[in-house]
Amino acid sequence: MKLSTPVRAIAAGCLSFSAFAAQAQTSIAEVEPGKIAYETCGTGDRAIVLLHDGILHAAAYDAVWPRLCRDFKVVRYDRRGYGRTPAATAPFASVDDLTTVMKAAGIEHATLVGSSAGGGIAIDFALAHPQAVDGLVLAGPWVSGFKPSAGFIARSLKLIALLKTGNLEGAVKDPYILSPSADAERAKVVALLKANPQNLSGAGRNLERPGPDARPRLSEIRAPTLVLVGEVDIQDVFDQAKAVAETIPHATLETVPATGHFMYLEKPEDFAERVAGFVDQEAP
Repeated sequence: MKLSTPVRAIAAGCLSFSAFAAQAQTSIAEVEPGKIAYETCGTGDRAIVLLHDGILHAAAYDAVWPRLCRDFKVVRYDRRGYGRTPAATAPFASVDDLTTVMKAAGIEHATLVGSSAGGGIAIDFALAHPQAVDGLVLAGPWVSGFKPSAGFIARSLKLIALLKTGNLEGAVKDPYILSPSADAERAKVVALLKANPQNLSGAGRNLERPGPDARPRLSEIRAPTLVLVGEVDIQDVFDQAKAVAETIPHATLETVPATGHFMYLEKPEDFAERVAGFVDQEAP
């Protein structure tokens, strides 16, 4: 049977990652009440924690993971109700969950790499625990306190309608998630969501306790910060990325060419090298 180009690309990626995955360690962090699934790999005194967005789970970093694990101790985990982590059954705080995962992994401080809503969690954590943050890499960040535009809300409602009818293929045709030529990456997103429908259900995530808005406090962050935005991402994300980079004192803004919101899926080597270079540059 002849495989299509997107399927061949996914298969090749899975094979290369499978060879590496055997070196990673999967663990469970106990939270009250519940459990969080996380993975660790690599060694050294410089640590990185990967925080996924609000649609996919930690597997979104599959192609980035091996490069970073080569030089750093790296942790990634599935948040409540995503991937292998069960939905919450009682009120919880994402910042507290991150604290628990880092403690379970034996990490006292790290560079936090957050995508979209994961970037918002990274910022919230940096405000709550500044001594535990060596640096921040924020990929298309979505930060509490920013208000979405009317166009963003309309686009979100369209995506929700497509997802409710199970039209994942239609939803991932959104022009901002991935660049127009990213057929293999769209196929991967669909495959991940079909294998993990709980990612879209939102089960238990309404129990998350909201913290104070981060936007008015961005100037308090002292950690070196790299803000990345995909070239074809939606204007709201560009606006947030610019505002974050202009307000955090030690921040730099970079646009990643020919990528959308999921830049680490489209250009994993580029993304991993940017993160690795940032960590090396900011190492104590």
